[in-house]
Parts: sequence; structure tokens; C-alpha cells
Amino acid sequence: MKSMQSANILIIVAFLIGAVSATSDNSTISIEKPTIVSAVYKYSPNKIAAGVAGGLYFIASLCLFTRLFMNKAWWGLCLPIASTLMSVGFFMRIPMAMNPNSLPIFMVQSLLTLLPPAAYLAFNYILYGRFIVNCVDRHYSWIKPERVARYFVISDITTFLIQGAGGGLEASTQVTSEKLGADVLLAGLILQTVSFALFMILVLHAWNSIVRDGFLPRQEPWGPILWILMFSSTAYMVRCIYRVIELGQGNGGYLLTHEIYFYLLDSLPLLIGICTYIIYWPSKYLEASVKSVHEMTENI
Repeated sequence: MKSMQSANILIIVAFLIGAVSATSDNSTISIEKPTIVSAVYKYSPNKIAAGVAGGLYFIASLCLFTRLFMNKAWWGLCLPIASTLMSVGFFMRIPMAMNPNSLPIFMVQSLLTLLPPAAYLAFNYILYGRFIVNCVDRHYSWIKPERVARYFVISDITTFLIQGAGGGLEASTQVTSEKLGADVLLAGLILQTVSFALFMILVLHAWNSIVRDGFLPRQEPWGPILWILMFSSTAYMVRCIYRVIELGQGNGGYLLTHEIYFYLLDSLPLLIGICTYIIYWPSKYLEASVKSVHEMTENI
């Protein structure tokens, strides 16, 4: 456990060092010969920072795969796969910096850093459902635990489709369509953030209901699940709020045009969230629960 905690600390420190290096090399690029990258980001991506981030996400992926295979927890496969894809996305920022006019590289990089976090959220949805079913009682959840993942994943897919539609309109050469696209894209991000906030409220409601019935999570074998769910979800929420503010500032906004914030407020919170599961892989707490649903309902 201590070795895992030390590894996580080293990962975060190395990430911060890489992010700081993004400010030293990162300067707003000239607009004399605009490229795809300069038109979107207004800076030249820092190759060192991208390499550090990609390497750390890859290490985290290996640790998560190790945890998953050791516990045979195939239900959580989405987490290490998504982390691996995101590491590839960061590595793709290196050739993107070297070929700023390559549309395929730009699109692959964008997709592999934008889409994987949805799988991080899905992992939390699945974990919540398994926690309610296996460790406590179904009545603690406002929504049937078997349907939580389904509902929230559908919500995420819907908001992604809205964002995609907005992105398509934003790419238009017409000023009115571009403005409408930006508004639609922002609306999609806001809806996604609200959806995830509702999930966090769902977790808090279950937590409070359990405590009101006299159970102390810190004294239960399943107690850490509630803590890691809320901690990782809070880290993911930081990223959601950052993306809303970033897009709200518009093209050329301060956050969008300064790469360090992409690493500190987007990539780092996500890394902290998934590294939580390297230390506290939830299977051990799900399996160690000594209270069956029947026993808990008898005590209520």
C-alpha cells in the first residue's frame, strides 16, 4: 500500500514538473502563417509536457491493468483502457506540434484527450451500482442501482452528441452559424456538468441515508468506497467546470490560449481521480463486506 501511495505521489509531482515546463517553452505563436493548431490553441504545444503527461498516464494505465487482472474485476475494464487511450492522446500532441497543419493528427489528438474521461465517469457509475447492490440496501438509492450506469451513460452520450453538433456548426464559415455552434457546444458541456453533479448528489444522498440509519462507514469494510467515489468524482468535477469556463471565454480566451491550464485543471485532476483507484481498488472492499443486504435490512 505504501509503495502504491509513493508511486502516486511521484506521478503527481512529475506531472506538475511537466506542466510547469509548458510555461517556459510555451509562447503565443505568430499569426503570420496561421495553422490548424495556431487557429485553435493560439500556442505551440509543449512536446516535453506532452511526453511527461503521456508517460504518466501510461504508467497509471499499467498499474490499473495490474489491479484489474489481480482482482479479475472485468467490470472495471473501461478505466485502464480509457487511461491508455488518453496516454496515446498526449503522445499525439508531440507530432501535432511538429506538424501543426495535419488535420488527421489534430483530430486523433483531440478525440483521445476529449472522449476517454467519459469512461472514467462510467466507472464511477458502475461502482456506485455495485456498491448499493452488494454492500448496503437498494432503498438507499433514489434510482434503481442497476439502472444508474445506464441512465447516466445515456445522458453523457446525449451531451456528447450535442457537443458534436455544436462543434460542426462552429466549423462553419458563416459568422451566425459559428456563434450558434459555440453556444450549442457550451450548452452541451453545461448539461454534462449538471448531469455529473446530479450523480454526486445521488452518492451523497445514499451516504447520508446510510449514516442516518446508524451505520458508520469508517467502521464498515465497504466504507472506503464512499470516500473514493466522492474524492474521484470531485476531481472529475474540477475538470468539468474548467471545460465550461474555458469554452465560455470563447475562442482566444485566456484558459484556452495558455497550455499550462490544460494540464493543471484538465489533465491533472483526471490523473488524480484515476490514481485513487490504483491505491484503493474497490474490489477488495466490495468482497470484504461482512454485512449482507439481508443483515442490513434487519438492523433498520
